[in-house]
Amino acid sequence: MVILITLCIYFKNIFFLLFLVVFGCQSKIQDSNLKKLTVDLTQEKTEVHFSQLVKSDVDIIPLDNYDGSETPVFFSDINKFRYYKDEFYILDFIYGRKVFVFDKNGKFQRSIGYIGEGPGGFKQAMDFDIINDQVKVLDYGRFLNFEPNGDYLSMDKIDDFVGEKFIKYNEGYAFVGAGIDADNLVLTTNEFQKENSFFPYHTRALNVSLINPMYYSPEGEAIYRRQLNDTLFKISDFKRPVPYLYIDFQQKKSNINELLNSPNPGDAITNAASQYCNIFDFHETKDYKYLAFFVGGEAWAYIYSNKSNKSVIYKRSNLIDEVTFDPRAFLAGVIGDKFVFKANPQNVLAGIESYQGTSPHFKKLKSLSGDLDKEGNPILFLVEFDF
Repeated sequence: MVILITLCIYFKNIFFLLFLVVFGCQSKIQDSNLKKLTVDLTQEKTEVHFSQLVKSDVDIIPLDNYDGSETPVFFSDINKFRYYKDEFYILDFIYGRKVFVFDKNGKFQRSIGYIGEGPGGFKQAMDFDIINDQVKVLDYGRFLNFEPNGDYLSMDKIDDFVGEKFIKYNEGYAFVGAGIDADNLVLTTNEFQKENSFFPYHTRALNVSLINPMYYSPEGEAIYRRQLNDTLFKISDFKRPVPYLYIDFQQKKSNINELLNSPNPGDAITNAASQYCNIFDFHETKDYKYLAFFVGGEAWAYIYSNKSNKSVIYKRSNLIDEVTFDPRAFLAGVIGDKFVFKANPQNVLAGIESYQGTSPHFKKLKSLSGDLDKEGNPILFLVEFDF
């Protein structure tokens, strides 16, 4: 009997050790499969010429200021951007407050929806996407559905929660939840029935609107990111988001759990936004990743090449931009291999006036400058990185 008990204990211990080894190996394999970007601020470039990072054939697309009847078409920011069947779809939910459509040359085509009551009217257009050849506009507590030509189709009501951003994934939809005490990531069925939710950050500091909190990876996967969380997540089912990319800020990385467990998490997070790296925007193509972030009140950019494994990091104030000529130009989206930057025409015109170079790109831009209105709509620059 003693021998039997001893053998049982022996084999039980062996099984437990094997379990630890196998589980540990699986964990290491999972960790090793997680893509990682290492952002080292000590590698900062103090003088960066934007023209040396991109290919010379830049597409310049000034967006129309008037419709066909000379009625002004005005917006300021680009909160959401899509390129679909050779047309640009743009939402500025503060000033424009509806979806504007331009052709590939920037000529205004039509608008989708309007502010007001009645079929096709918005309370507040917060986000949109083009899914199954329909333009779906997220309004307050509902979706409004349109044909791409602007014809109103239908309305879908959302009862369980309020969302301010959304993205389509395999089994349903993912939303960024609105409100202080709402989970930030909400997963629903295709009929918008809530199935699961994650990231219960119950503090106002972590419920601000982010630029591009959800996007499609180059492989078409739905990707989600959260303020002061340096891991991006892939959404593929209702169970849980899966880590997709870890951004290691090294000496300036924050610890979100430590911040939330502090006696006053709101103040801790607010202070962390100035002490640590805080991701502002992230976009990627199959060959490049573009990261915009703040630290110590200063705007930085980090660009990584998957082709060459090279990277460049710089403060935005040290960028010499002979491409857009706008020091405040920001990334609005991607089209295939190209990154789309939005520039303010007033800044572009000022940059053209002061520039002394003679590049083919500058000559092309200067030839367009006579048609630019400094108070007009943004100019799009489509660039492809090359380093």
